[in-house]
Amino acid sequence: MSNISALPDVEFYDILEDDDNYIWLAADKGLYRYNGKAYQKFTNPNQKVNSLFQLKLDIQGRLWCINLYGQIFYVENDSLNLFYDANELVKGQLSPFEIMDTSIRLFTVDGIYDINLKDKKVVTLFDGMTVSESSCEDLSYVIKMNSDRRPSNEKQNWYQIKDDKLKLLIELTSKYRMQSPKVYAFEGSALLNYKEQGKNQFYFYSTQSEKVTKLKTPKNLEGVTIYNVISLDKDYWFLTTSGVFIFKLKDHQLIFKEQLFSNESVTDVLVDFNKNYWFTTLDNGVFVSSNLNIRCLNLAHKKDKITAACALNNNQFLLGTNSGKLLFYDDKEVFKTLKLPGSKIIGNLFFDASQNQVIVSINASESYSVDLNTFTLKDQKNKYSVAKTFSKINEENLFYGSYKEAVIYNKSYTTDSTRIIRESRVKTSEVLKDKLLVSFIDGLYEFDVNNFNSKEIKLENESVLVNSIAKINNEVWLATQHNGLLCFKDNQLISKQNILPKQVQINTLKSDGEFLWISTDEGFYRFQPKTYQIKSLNTQDGLTLSVDKFIILEDYLVATFPNSFYLMPKDETLFKDFNTSKVWMESVKINDKDTVVKTNYNLPYNFNNLRFDFNSNGFQSNKHVGYKYRIKPIDTTWRDVPINTHFVVFNSLSSGKYTFELQGQNIGSKNIQFASPITFIINKPFWETYWFYALVLLVVVGLIWLYFRWRLRQKEAQRITEIDKILIDKKITNLRLENLRSQMNPHFIFNALNSIQDYIISNEKELASSYLVKFSRLIRMYLDYSQQNEITLEEELNALKLYLELEKVRFEDELKYSLNVDENLNTNHIKVPSLFIQPYVENALKHGLLHKSGERLLRVEAKATNENTLVITVEDNGIGRQQSEALKRSDKPHKPFATKANEERVRLYKNKLKRNINIEIIDLYNSTQQPTGTKVVITMPIQ
Repeated sequence: MSNISALPDVEFYDILEDDDNYIWLAADKGLYRYNGKAYQKFTNPNQKVNSLFQLKLDIQGRLWCINLYGQIFYVENDSLNLFYDANELVKGQLSPFEIMDTSIRLFTVDGIYDINLKDKKVVTLFDGMTVSESSCEDLSYVIKMNSDRRPSNEKQNWYQIKDDKLKLLIELTSKYRMQSPKVYAFEGSALLNYKEQGKNQFYFYSTQSEKVTKLKTPKNLEGVTIYNVISLDKDYWFLTTSGVFIFKLKDHQLIFKEQLFSNESVTDVLVDFNKNYWFTTLDNGVFVSSNLNIRCLNLAHKKDKITAACALNNNQFLLGTNSGKLLFYDDKEVFKTLKLPGSKIIGNLFFDASQNQVIVSINASESYSVDLNTFTLKDQKNKYSVAKTFSKINEENLFYGSYKEAVIYNKSYTTDSTRIIRESRVKTSEVLKDKLLVSFIDGLYEFDVNNFNSKEIKLENESVLVNSIAKINNEVWLATQHNGLLCFKDNQLISKQNILPKQVQINTLKSDGEFLWISTDEGFYRFQPKTYQIKSLNTQDGLTLSVDKFIILEDYLVATFPNSFYLMPKDETLFKDFNTSKVWMESVKINDKDTVVKTNYNLPYNFNNLRFDFNSNGFQSNKHVGYKYRIKPIDTTWRDVPINTHFVVFNSLSSGKYTFELQGQNIGSKNIQFASPITFIINKPFWETYWFYALVLLVVVGLIWLYFRWRLRQKEAQRITEIDKILIDKKITNLRLENLRSQMNPHFIFNALNSIQDYIISNEKELASSYLVKFSRLIRMYLDYSQQNEITLEEELNALKLYLELEKVRFEDELKYSLNVDENLNTNHIKVPSLFIQPYVENALKHGLLHKSGERLLRVEAKATNENTLVITVEDNGIGRQQSEALKRSDKPHKPFATKANEERVRLYKNKLKRNINIEIIDLYNSTQQPTGTKVVITMPIQ
């Protein structure tokens, strides 16, 4: 068992299987439970001693046990619970107990007590020392002393307890000391055992005859220490320091059958629900035998290896080794050994039953024959060396196939008459009536045994490569290399690939006349051609190695391996009917966190990663139980879980209702076990719920309503803006007209016409013509620019320049002006309000310079600042604004049209058109605070 799963201890006392097929082990270190994969230890914080004994089950399926201190425990809800501390009653002795209907019955050195299961009240049933106790069904058997007698080693009373009444079965007396008296109860009988002078004594009681009989002690039981006696399959198993002795009781006599584990101290035996045998030992752990009918026997010498085998008569067989030994077996024992000269590897053995001879082929240029009547060897030279196969054709002819040719020997033991029928490497052969079938390395051939004419047997016109041949009645079965299993019948090859599982490679075929025995790497099969019934053996049945070579005896199969061989009965005891234990959920993990196993879960949308761990109890169930699952409604068919896998994971499941279903089936069983289905609901995220859809719909409707409301307001605002723009454009147009009217005032036109007239009168035709051209150009510019809101700075300055040239004539050349433009200014691309500068220049001429005597200066400058701003400066050295106002006639207050219009235009540009234009008028003074002129600074963003 330790080779399969690491044992938690080596010292075990009791073993038990519960209703759920858990294996419970009472060990020196405590109580353990095995589920087919791992061990779980059960402890109690009030436990005084680790070692536990006497595992028992009550009618509720609860496990009970006791320790040396006298504490009685039971297991419930996967927890070891203390029922009663009976230390004062047991007085440090390991006391047996039994589970009754309403109480726990405790057998102690002071008496027999009943402890009530509900209130734990203790009632004395009988007084007196109880030495040993055992129960079966409603009968208990005890060895005890009466309360009025002192304990004696020479007297023992054997009682039966039924319905709380004592019945004396026998009073035992001896002049010698009775050591370790024990009683064992069985169905319908009981056995008493004690040692007297170191020799075991046995008394047998039958409930049918109600008599006690003393049994003769078998010799092999005389001196051993007996730990327990159990009854299995009507046999009595004595568990001792020398293993297990199995006896059959017949006519009050113990008849020895066999001994198991002779080197082990076996304390308890369990046969589980799949008929696996568990053996607990006192110092070497636990042994498990899947099938006691399959026996593995080792060669006496470890250096010897089995290289060949053949069946003899009457269940006898012969093994050949790599050291040239011939080992003759009868059942399990070697009854004869022959040693070939030298150290030779025996390659093949053939038993000729008619001649009672064995041919021994050596893997070299040697061969021998053995006369089984006298067990004498005869050197056959290289006659049968390196043989691959032998077939007895008839009384005179023997077929011998080697690595290079196929040969027929006539009277092979007396003559050397040979006939080579084909030169090619031979693999195997078989005789069918008057035909000899021989498998060569390049195909299968049929020979007529009368004249040995041959023909190749093909399958669909292709050669067939055959590895093994077996005959049943009139059929020959073939294990092929590429075509699976074939049957040759009525001169026709028939495919039989559906008999074995897919992709199974056959090693050897043999027949016993009724069944076809097939060895493969995956197991051993028995096939009945008449009924097409097939049974299998594998590791679950006790075959720990894959079978290749085997022979068939009358009652046994012998499977050979290098250092050992399996002896297996051919009857039905070889095959077991397997069951599948209940399939149950071990754990459920949600988002990698353990949770309580339930049948229903209601989970949030993001708890959608699930893992289900499951198991089916039983010995090596992880290797022998296959699982299938489906999750509805995703799966409509069952999905396979890989062998040795005990969990299923689902990642990122979408919202919905699911049902997880699981089934398990032992690979050798027909019954299927279903786990309880688990239903779980993964809720939708809030954004996929109906209330969220309704909320989104309301929000969308609200947004649409707000959007359309905003659009209506926007359109209304746009309409108002457009109206405002129209009004502004109209107002700006009016202002431009006012500008135009101011610029084309009667004084200016009158003065210009007077100048032209003076030029004409003075007969200065060229000056008159030039002045007239400039005047007409200026009027045309005014008319053109007055139709536009904005013009380029270049156009604005050209109009201003032309205007100043005309005004200079008016001032009779007493006016000096300058127009300075920053070289970095792109005047052709900078936009300014049309005819915007001219009014301020006109004011400088009309109100500042006109009334000034002496030099009259006017400077106009345009430049750009770092803030992408255009700065236009109009500066004069006139009389200043204060003196100009004083010269105006008080009865005619006047504010120039153009200046007023420009101020209104600036306001409209700022407030309505969001263009920041600033006008700053600065009065200039000298150091004595006398006016020296006026400066107008116009700033606007460049665009």
